[in-house]
Amino acid sequence: MSNVATVANGFYGRLYDRLHARGYHRGPDYSHAKVLATRLLEAHHPTSVLDVGCAQGWSVEWFAMHGIDARGIDVSSVAVRRARRLGRDVRLASATDLPFEDRAFDVVLSTDCLEHMRPEDAPRAVAEMARVAGRLIAIKVNPRPDRNRWWRWVAGTSLHLTCEPVEWWFARFAEHGFAVIESDDPREEYILERRSGPA
Repeated sequence: MSNVATVANGFYGRLYDRLHARGYHRGPDYSHAKVLATRLLEAHHPTSVLDVGCAQGWSVEWFAMHGIDARGIDVSSVAVRRARRLGRDVRLASATDLPFEDRAFDVVLSTDCLEHMRPEDAPRAVAEMARVAGRLIAIKVNPRPDRNRWWRWVAGTSLHLTCEPVEWWFARFAEHGFAVIESDDPREEYILERRSGPA
């Protein structure tokens, strides 16, 4: 079975196809990344960006409009089809197996995605983000259980599967040589910089 088929038929692919088909993140410009993306552009001047868990790829189009090579991945084939219809460079892939070379992107961005990983998959997703990031990783991560009863009912499960404090995530990234350089605690947004190779 191909990697694309594995993603589409896997736990996350089936779950998020069901959600997106019922209106999850429905609008083409719906994104949790808008504030963090603006901060990256204005303060860090990325040369290339990968958005992990990009849904319909708002950030991909936004960075591209600013002259930056931008791509996105998502586990939902429904979201990816919608993104491609909008002309956005988004492909079907999992955060646990990113289909890119080491340090392929100057910046890796992921907003409100990591907490949706199962506990056994979360460290692998962190490792993959660190592997493909050349300079910076920018994350927005929610440490609390999800509260939307409708989406939990549609999904048949909680959506926030790894509810850990942000310090736990920082420690996972530190294992791969990344340290926090900017924190916006009220927004739960953080920028980490590569300081070394894997510890």
